[in-house]
Amino acid sequence: MLKSLWKIVIAIGILVSPGVLQAEFRVSDMIYVPVVAHTTGANDSVWRSDVKITSMETEDLIDVALVLLPSGLHSNASALYDRTYIAGGREEDGFGIVDPVLADIQPGASVNLEDIVAKYWPDQTGLNGQAGLVVFSYLAGSLQADGSREFRNMMVTSRTYNLATIYTPDPDNEGAFLETTGTYGQTIPGVPWYDVADGGFQDETRDFTYVWIDGAQQNESYRFNLGLLNTSDSQTSLVLQVQPFQDDGQPFLGETGLPLATNLQLPPLAHLQYFQILGSTFGLSDVSNVKLKVSIISWSSTGVDPHPTFTAYGSLVDNTTNDATTYTPIFGQPFDIACMWSKSSTGAGAPTQVSWRPLKIPPR
Repeated sequence: MLKSLWKIVIAIGILVSPGVLQAEFRVSDMIYVPVVAHTTGANDSVWRSDVKITSMETEDLIDVALVLLPSGLHSNASALYDRTYIAGGREEDGFGIVDPVLADIQPGASVNLEDIVAKYWPDQTGLNGQAGLVVFSYLAGSLQADGSREFRNMMVTSRTYNLATIYTPDPDNEGAFLETTGTYGQTIPGVPWYDVADGGFQDETRDFTYVWIDGAQQNESYRFNLGLLNTSDSQTSLVLQVQPFQDDGQPFLGETGLPLATNLQLPPLAHLQYFQILGSTFGLSDVSNVKLKVSIISWSSTGVDPHPTFTAYGSLVDNTTNDATTYTPIFGQPFDIACMWSKSSTGAGAPTQVSWRPLKIPPR
């Protein structure tokens, strides 16, 4: 069942493992932001999200379009039925939300969108004021009525942060404090369409149908949230399993002696965040160094060309300051370098062998 991955191979001309892509390859013409927010949270936290879009082109101007995927266990396929709730830069393209800064972005230039949910979709937020986001980029003015476009590349990053009140000593009044505002935030990188867990990529030697999320804790000092985004096509639902593992690599066991796990059905393009997942879902308390394994265990589709994929993220939040740290998904197997670069080259003047690694174990 390599169907969906082989389409990626054809599209980019090389076979790559998503694991390394998570660390290096972030540029694309279609990028998911795993979560954006305009909401309040635990311990009086107040969360907002800024999104930065950077053109990676060297000559062409680009346009971008943004689609919000409100959080909750419901399908967001309707977000792509028409352009009513899509944000774009040109009124003539028929977008329901028009902002000229999203059009004619210069080569190498960036657009910074502060508090993006309130800016474009103040009445469209999902469960707990959260959502996923899809960003498309294309040659400026090339979007056609049928949705076709000339692909151009961008990079997308986001910052989700807590608005905080900070007290600092008043230098003019001993024992008094000045009240100022500040933020504690976390960077959540955009995920290209080719860098996701794939329900169709599993064979005798490789399995990229699951990811690990490290760094989970549930105790007096920290809480941990897990987010999931169905990055499949608009007709494909997923059944995902989330399973916690101890720091010795063994699964946590329930009262029956069986490993703790929870399954959920994620409708097309759905986003969901588990709040304090270790305690609320698994009944675990005072635990640290926990890993979460998130796996596709089945999928279904009403389409003829399904792409069953997802991405995930973890958020470790300090209970005192509400400062957050992002944990991005990790694939369980290494990058398959042998499939990406040929071991030999036939080009004129090219070396006959490629040096695979920059470092070697020294001789004794």
